Amino acid sequence: MNYPECPSCGNELFDKTDQCPFCGTDLPRRVFHPAAMSKKPQLKLAILIGAMMLITGAVSIFIFIMRSDIAASGKEKTIEEVIPQDTDAQHCLENMYRILDAEDDYLDQNGHYTDNIDELHRFDSALDILCPETGQPYSIMDMKHSVEVICSVHGDI
Repeated sequence: MNYPECPSCGNELFDKTDQCPFCGTDLPRRVFHPAAMSKKPQLKLAILIGAMMLITGAVSIFIFIMRSDIAASGKEKTIEEVIPQDTDAQHCLENMYRILDAEDDYLDQNGHYTDNIDELHRFDSALDILCPETGQPYSIMDMKHSVEVICSVHGDI
């Protein structure tokens, strides 16, 4: 490391002092200038702030997407979203809506929904509990505060 020299005697000055310890010459005051500071700490700070901003932005976008998905999943589907436009599919959709209506009646009488399609059929024997296209029975999913009717081919409502 290079140390400053005394302008009078030329000896190296090892500490910040106002006088040369060898010849006693008054020395100009040495001042620490922030401009002389290395650029590396400033660069590291800028990189750190940039990285934090990127992470915050990514997390914000992720949360926004998740909230959008949650909001969209709570939306009731339209006929076009659930089934293609054919007569069996239309009949299937009508059956699923009748099942939902029967579930509401079942709830009014029993105080809870049922997830058993056969029990619901015993409750309302006029229900079609089979998909007209596949002959498969509908499934019912009790979601505590709502009910979902599922067809293995046409989706759910």
